[in-house]
Amino acid sequence: MGVLTLVRHGQTSGEWHDRDRLSELGARQAARLGEVWAASEHAFEAVYVGPARRHQQTCEAVRAAYLARGLRFPEPVVLPELDEYAAEPLFRVLLPKLAERDERVREVVESGGLEGRDGTLRLFRLLDPLGRAWARGELEDPAVERWSTFVSRVEAGLRKMMHQPWRKAEVAAFTSAGPMAVVTGLTLEASPEKIFALSLMVWNTACTDFLFSGDRISLRSFNGTPHLLEPELQTMR
Repeated sequence: MGVLTLVRHGQTSGEWHDRDRLSELGARQAARLGEVWAASEHAFEAVYVGPARRHQQTCEAVRAAYLARGLRFPEPVVLPELDEYAAEPLFRVLLPKLAERDERVREVVESGGLEGRDGTLRLFRLLDPLGRAWARGELEDPAVERWSTFVSRVEAGLRKMMHQPWRKAEVAAFTSAGPMAVVTGLTLEASPEKIFALSLMVWNTACTDFLFSGDRISLRSFNGTPHLLEPELQTMR
């Protein structure tokens, strides 16, 4: 059977609507993953990477660790299907709709903006109920990608990665928490709401492994960070 390893990007920096770049800590997390893989000479037949800058910066840090040891690292293939859902339209378009009918959400929204440290804390308090309602199909707007469309997009990318010429292929893919949760949830036959909840649990540069053969895929491990031994390297946001 083949092994597919999905990797979440490292920690990002910037305002919530513009976080598509690794922070200094995120770069360290990605480099550490590369160093651990390269030290064990973990070889991959194929590598895929999402279109976001944070995906590609994470992949490049891992690749640099391989090259530093004189090891082969496959040329990464950009796969648009590995992109995260767009959070900005969720908050700009769908959050006001949720606030109209949910008093607790409305109170958090009215307590202040989403900029700065306090705003970031409010954002993550809002993301859970907002994302769950979106995943249940209760919040829709033409300006926002539907949850079902997001899942179908990730599934299409998964099929591309699974169709390898090698029977026991080792494949790595650098992406975000959302696509990782979708693939995990599909293997567990989880509900859309539970899949979204999974996406909020993924650590930066965490690895989730799947076994695959043909069109069959199963979960082997979820959200692993054995390469991050120091507590200061362990982050979710």
